[in-house]
Amino acid sequence: MTLAAVIVPFLALCVAARSIAFLPALGIMTAVAMLIDGLTPLQEAGAAFAVILGVGPVLFLNFYQYDEVRESKVIAAPFLLPGVMILLMLMNLYPDGTVFPAGICVVMAGLVTVSVRQTMVWQWAGLLTCAEGVLLSAVMYRQVTAFAVTALIGCCIAILGGACVHRVMPRVHVVRAPVRQERKNKKWQRSQQDDGDALDHAAGAPHPDYVPQRSGASDRGPAS
Repeated sequence: MTLAAVIVPFLALCVAARSIAFLPALGIMTAVAMLIDGLTPLQEAGAAFAVILGVGPVLFLNFYQYDEVRESKVIAAPFLLPGVMILLMLMNLYPDGTVFPAGICVVMAGLVTVSVRQTMVWQWAGLLTCAEGVLLSAVMYRQVTAFAVTALIGCCIAILGGACVHRVMPRVHVVRAPVRQERKNKKWQRSQQDDGDALDHAAGAPHPDYVPQRSGASDRGPAS
């Protein structure tokens, strides 16, 4: 049993229990688990899709104002199922336990995320986790048809989820726009003031700080 095959279900469980921030690590580790046994075209394509589905959505969320809402207390019982499956994988009770249980554990963690969590982003992460698990099983068992269907469905999930995020959540640049506009206004005012000072000096107008000196007694003429 490879170390990557052991770490992948734990990362999927972290996505279900904590946040979508563990999804890039899940995608990268899934790709590593696929590439350990060889570098066939199927394994390389599976690793590429695993990284895209894991890293792409999180990078896409960086352009939007996403605040992780603390959900109400959820029932802990659904999280025990993927935990028990991970323990069975570690005990190697299944035949060929290096491959199949790892993918099933990841899919189960994704289903738990979708069924228990309430926020849109978290459910999106759960669906992508399910796609990662099916991709892992399809690549390890050399199932080209299952891989092609799962890759297509995973891309559709990523695109539709991104469209929902784009429609619902505000973009980051909308929040930063007033600050940039204020800076532009200040620069424009300074440039206008500098241009006005230059025109005044060219016309021979006295400087605003100029104070005329009082003439002395010698300039008043002879005293009578």
